[in-house]
This record gives sequence, structure tokens and C-alpha cells, in this order.
Amino acid sequence: MKRTKRILSLLLACVLLVGMLAVPAGASGSSPESTGRADKLASLGLFQGTGGGYQLDAVPTRIQGLVMLLRLLGLEDEALACTEPSPFTDVTWGDNYVSYAYTNGLTNGTSGTTFSPNTTLNANGYVTFLLRALGYSDAEGDFSWSDALSFARDISMMDAASASTLAKVTMNRGDMVDLSYAALMCQTKDGGQTLAQRLVDQGVFTAEAATAAGVLGGSKWTYTYVPYDSSTIKYEVKNLAGVTAHVFTVNTRNPKVEVHAKVVNGVVGSTAPFSTIVNNSGGAKLVMNANFFNAGSDKKTPNGHVISNGQLMYINSGYNCLGITADGGLMTGRPGLFIRVKASSGKEWSAYEMNTATQSDTYSNLYSRAYGSSVTFKVAGNALVIDNGVITNYYPVSAGGSVAIPANGYVMFMGPKFAATSYFQQPVVGESVTIEPYLLKEDAEGFQIEHVTDLIAGGPRLVQDGAIYTQLEAPFTEERFTTIVSPRTAAGISADGKLILVSVPGGAKIQQMRELMLALGCVDAINLDGGASCGMYYDGKYIATPGRELTTTLQIHVNP
Repeated sequence: MKRTKRILSLLLACVLLVGMLAVPAGASGSSPESTGRADKLASLGLFQGTGGGYQLDAVPTRIQGLVMLLRLLGLEDEALACTEPSPFTDVTWGDNYVSYAYTNGLTNGTSGTTFSPNTTLNANGYVTFLLRALGYSDAEGDFSWSDALSFARDISMMDAASASTLAKVTMNRGDMVDLSYAALMCQTKDGGQTLAQRLVDQGVFTAEAATAAGVLGGSKWTYTYVPYDSSTIKYEVKNLAGVTAHVFTVNTRNPKVEVHAKVVNGVVGSTAPFSTIVNNSGGAKLVMNANFFNAGSDKKTPNGHVISNGQLMYINSGYNCLGITADGGLMTGRPGLFIRVKASSGKEWSAYEMNTATQSDTYSNLYSRAYGSSVTFKVAGNALVIDNGVITNYYPVSAGGSVAIPANGYVMFMGPKFAATSYFQQPVVGESVTIEPYLLKEDAEGFQIEHVTDLIAGGPRLVQDGAIYTQLEAPFTEERFTTIVSPRTAAGISADGKLILVSVPGGAKIQQMRELMLALGCVDAINLDGGASCGMYYDGKYIATPGRELTTTLQIHVNP
């Protein structure tokens, strides 16, 4: 009996953990609802993500899922040591994994002699696992693989429309999460309890945890299929609000799509011709201008924050921002960001900006190699040097003094008044530190920085919460942001969470841009740099060519 219970738990774990690899999919994917259910299953220890998050848009192969299952269950060593033969002749890699799982009743073949290791795990196969976990047996004739979906419909695991649709589409991890969540609330074959209650009895998780996750003691939930959008980038030319606009609709939730902010050569203030940026983009499908920048200065630093693929490049608050998360989520806001330098001892220091030229006796600023190889202090202060996550020096520097920035580290400028406050804690050489951005105060739009991997900034705001936004915050109060017709670029978020990018090289007034972005269905939108900076490249063609070199761009790759 003990072994039977263990196998049942492993079967459910197999169902929940089998899809760990990122392969493009074609079903419901990472909807907010599926993500929420993934969180609940994770709280029960039944589902885990990857380094890139839950990746609910992915589908697994049978062998990849099986190997990942055994690793996550801590059974890989046993599997590698397995000498039991399996009847499958088509397994050329991982035969011992398959043999172990087959011998212990964790998997079946697709026939008497085939396992089909590279075949996508489809809905019939997945639901078959779930039905077995519920105590039903295809071997004993309760159901068959071919009618697993209709059987699941009959026991109210899913509705009739979903059973019909799942038979025709590719299932992904979002579907797997939802199906598993529904199965936990289904009655087992003997009808005496739900699968969730059985797992509580087996000690897989507690009744309290199951209740908190909503799978025990609440209303039964039935799986409903939600179509998944497999689009990448859609390009259209539209005449709206009195202007001709080049419009790009980007499905950032598609795992094929990568959206990143980039600065030229990875050095803040560096510039290059737009064609050079495109040629050095590594095959980006779309490249466009992003932040405004100080075009008339020697060091052409951007206006507003820039985060590039998880790297803090430039932190300069006071601008509207577009943030992209690792899983393709989008958000806008006006986040006031500081950078926390936190020591292992619990001491911490806040940098008000990063890689900007701002320095004063009351200020603190953080510098990385994105600023250059060294930083010269404009005023006297203290230099905190961090190399490979460890404080290597802390000493006073006079005005005009330069400090080398470690290749894998930072220099933090601390003004004398900043270091003289009553709450200041003296840094200690040898302490390890972490670097992270944080919000100085809660953003009015709920912007969260924790999961943002790429960030650009602009202004003025064009649309907010589905309505035209007319307020002009500094520094966007000049005539060029009111009545002047100029080439424009903008970025917005549609109601269904897609990224809307627009280039109007023929020119528009800001009011026309507001009306345009609203007409395109944006619930939030911001204006980006334009004028002589207006640049747009897509799929081998230059739609808008800037009249000056650029420093910051937004680049989108569509992977095979």
C-alpha cells in the first residue's frame, strides 16, 4: 500500500512537472489566470518554474519532461543506476531514465515497443496521466487514451467545448497548470474524496495549504480552454487622427519574442549612426529610437531610466517609463528609482542616481562600467569601491580626483553631508554587497520594478488608463510638445497586453499622437524621442532614418 501511494504521488508530480523546457506553443499560455493558478500549485510543491519563470507558453517532449521529472524528484541517481530493460526500441538517449520510470509504473509507451521520446506531450497523454492519478485505469478499461478528453469531460474536469478543442490544438504549460488545478478538485474513482484530499492524506501537502490554494473546501473549478495568440509582430500603415502612422503590434508574451533596451556599445552616452546600430543588433527584426538624450552635450546621456536585459544602465527619475518583464509583461508608470547597496552585515546605502553626472556634497551616485573605465569627482566626497560583489575600498577623494571603476564592479560617490548624517553606517572593506533598484515611493500607477528586465523612458504621457492624458509634466512643457508638428515615435500597451509601437516620420502634433494611440486601442501610452532622432527599422527596411546618431534604442528579436 505504501508503494502504491508513493507511485500515485509521483504520477501527479509527473503530470505537474513534466513540461519544464521552453518550446514555442499554441494554446492558452501565460494568462494572468493561469499564472495565478501556477502560483497556487507552486505553493503546494506541485509545480516549479525555470530560470525564466513559469514559461507557461512552453510545451515539452516526452523524454525531456521525464528526465526533468526524475531530477526534480531527486531520483536521477536511481534512474542512472537502473539496469532493468525496457521494451522500447526507439529510445537512443536516456534509456535508463525511461526504463526506471517504466519499471516503477511512472510512464507507459505509445505502443508496446515505442516510447516516442521526442514527441510533444499532447492533451490526450497529459489527461491520461491525470485520470490515472484519480484512480482510473486505461489498462482495466475505465477509459482509453483516445477518449481520455471526453472521459475527463464526463467527470467535470473540463467542459465539453474544451474537450473538443484540446483534441485539435497543441497544449502548453498554461493548459497543464489549469488541467492539474481542475483535477485536484475532481472526485477519485472510488468517489470517497477529491484528489486534493487524497494528497493531503498522503502528506504531500497540508489541508491548510490546500485550502489556501483553493483546491480544498471551496467551489469546484472546471477547466476551460483559452486560445493562445501565437503572433509575433504585426506591421500596418494606418491613417488616423490626421496622420500617417507606421504601427507595430508586438506580442511580447510569445516566447519567440525578445524585447530589449540597448545603449550603443554598452556605454552610456556613446552614439552611432542608426544603420550601424541596426547592423550590430544581431539580427533584430525591429529597431527604433527610444529615450530622449542630451544631443547638444559632449556626453550624450539619456533622459530617464535605462535598464538593458537585466543590467542597470542609467537611473535618472522624473520621466514616464515603459517596463518589460522577463515573461513579456508590460507596464507604464513614472517610477522614482533609487539603487540600494546592501552589505551582508545589514548595512545599506542608497544611491539617488546611476551613471549620471550629478554630484554634490549632499548626494550619492553609483557608477558602473556602463559609465566608463573611471569616474572623476566634481566635488570632494567619499568613494566606495565594489569589485565582484565585495567592498574593496572606502576612502575620501578630493574634487577633480578620479577613481577607476572595476570591470566587474561599481564606484559609489558619497557626498560629505550624505556621509555625515546620523543614520549613515561606515562601510567595511571585505563585506559582500548586493545591488538592486527600488522604488523611492509607491508609483501612482502601481509600477513594480522587481521583475523588470528592460526599461526605457520618454514623455509626455499620451494615454493613461484608457483615456487621453493632457497634463504636461516637466521637462515636456516646451512648444515642441504642444503645437509644433514634428516626426514622432510612441509606445503603448493595448487592452490585451500587447506592445504598440508607432513611428510617424511625416510629423504630428502631440495632441494627434494622443488621439492616434487611443484610436489604436492603447490603454497606456508614452511619447518617445522624435524629431531628428526618429528612427524605425523593420524586417530589412528603413521606415524612418534619423538625422543624428542615436544612443538608446529598443530592439526586438523574433527567434525561430
